[in-house]
Amino acid sequence: MSKNNFTKIPGIEKFQGMYIVNNNDYKDLVLLDNVQFIYEFFLAMLELESLHVDFEVTNGLREFKILNKSERIKKAIKKRGAYFKSIDEEFTNYFHIIHKNQTRSVNQYLTHWIYPYKGKFHPQMIRALLNIIGLKEGDTVFEPFSGSGTTALEAQLLGINSINIDISPLCVIQGGVKTESIFVLDKILEIKDEIISRLVPNLFHSEVDYYKLVDDLTDDKRVENFYKLARLLAVSDSSRRKKDFITSYIKNINL
Repeated sequence: MSKNNFTKIPGIEKFQGMYIVNNNDYKDLVLLDNVQFIYEFFLAMLELESLHVDFEVTNGLREFKILNKSERIKKAIKKRGAYFKSIDEEFTNYFHIIHKNQTRSVNQYLTHWIYPYKGKFHPQMIRALLNIIGLKEGDTVFEPFSGSGTTALEAQLLGINSINIDISPLCVIQGGVKTESIFVLDKILEIKDEIISRLVPNLFHSEVDYYKLVDDLTDDKRVENFYKLARLLAVSDSSRRKKDFITSYIKNINL
């Protein structure tokens, strides 16, 4: 194929995939449908570069042809990629993860949706950056401003250890709940009905101290923090968004 069949992409001369191939036959690698900004496209290319993939951009910046395709490369993209929907018509792990989002937002999968946090990183971008800087399973990343725990959760999903620090006690709880609740699901569910039944005073239960109730029902700090954050989120929904407290609370604890 002659060079005249390509369209040059300005500003990406450093990449081996510096031309768009105008041919619908090339469909090795497909971007996720939600990828729409130029920075996402560049991060996707940086991911490929970090995985030592030689590629050409095809079909209107939506697809890639892999020039050095191998099982190693295919497995790496499928397992770790952040901006890719499929490779060789097989869905990536990331596509499967976001397919079951808690909300319509692509970045609200798994426990990322728990508790609104201003200035939150996009999990998808963090996943890409972890790949771009070359961290592998078993490596360790240090996050000095943990915030809502986005880096911690994405590192966990990729098998990367993480050390996370934040001055805010609320942020510490958020990060812990997002990464540790999976290990105590049985304990969380075990006391759920009792907590809900005691949440509103009725003929059988007088008003109770919520945090004392949780403390009495469990001696596991991870379970306690889960219910603490669920209540804080319900309070936020009630005061900021005028949502019914009980409805919001029950929704938050129904994993």
